[in-house]
Amino acid sequence: MDFLRTLALAVSLLGGAALAQTKITLGYTAVPDFAAAFIAKERGFFEKRGLDVQLQLITLTSNVPPALVSNSVQIGGTTPAVFLQAADSGLDLVGLASGSLYDNTKNSIGVVVRSDAGIREARDLVGKKVGVPGLNGTLHVLVRRWLSMHGIDAKLVSFIEVSLPQMPDVLRGGGVDAVVTAEPFIGRMRAGGIGVPLQGFAPEMPNGFSTVVYTATRKWASSNGPAIQAFRHALADAVAYAQANRSEAYADLGKYFKVPPPVLQATPWPLLASDMTDGHLRFWVDTMREQDMLKKRPTVGSLIAK
Repeated sequence: MDFLRTLALAVSLLGGAALAQTKITLGYTAVPDFAAAFIAKERGFFEKRGLDVQLQLITLTSNVPPALVSNSVQIGGTTPAVFLQAADSGLDLVGLASGSLYDNTKNSIGVVVRSDAGIREARDLVGKKVGVPGLNGTLHVLVRRWLSMHGIDAKLVSFIEVSLPQMPDVLRGGGVDAVVTAEPFIGRMRAGGIGVPLQGFAPEMPNGFSTVVYTATRKWASSNGPAIQAFRHALADAVAYAQANRSEAYADLGKYFKVPPPVLQATPWPLLASDMTDGHLRFWVDTMREQDMLKKRPTVGSLIAK
């Protein structure tokens, strides 16, 4: 009996050690939507689940798919648009989990217009110059979807690329008539008298689609099923921790989302997630197909690691 107990203990320890040896480099962009990964790292939830995770900043979300393919990172946090276009172009990638989901009650995104631009509703954007943080990026895709919902051809609006930090100055200087942006920039522009939010955009978007996603190559995912499950469990641990310890969660976020403390505290807390369903991606597939951003319609379920 003692021999059997010793053998069982040895097997258990070996199994734990094997999982602990699963080293993962996680590439991320510095946005609040990846807060669960930041918390999981800072609070030891990855380690608790037997994962040795190193976080690596990637400045451009479009650089995540090449980093995955080159194996410089094993898990990459990116946007659904980048993920789906990469898969559409032939890269064999899969989603592991959504980082966060869209909540249309938070008004965390918005269209901010110059008060003298004569813009009161969606149709007034026709013929105007509108700044977006990235052409064909998340906010650009969403505002075109919103215009389409109002029967407006987005081609009648002139979109130009303006980085989020530059938007207040560009809007104030008259370089654009409006910007598509996010908190905390919306509040700062409103408080500074630079612009006013256009009503309707954020609340008219549907709830529940992914705002960011954790992805991997299919080859890596197929060889690391237990690690993927452990990764999801660690994210779930982090989500639960954030719900119960918001101040500490903001502190963890601030180590990666490097903004001044007042800006950090004014940033709405994202609706964090730890899994991925067809519904999280279907909105993006439908929207991107409508905007001719995908050559073919993917089978959404095939893009999610089991």
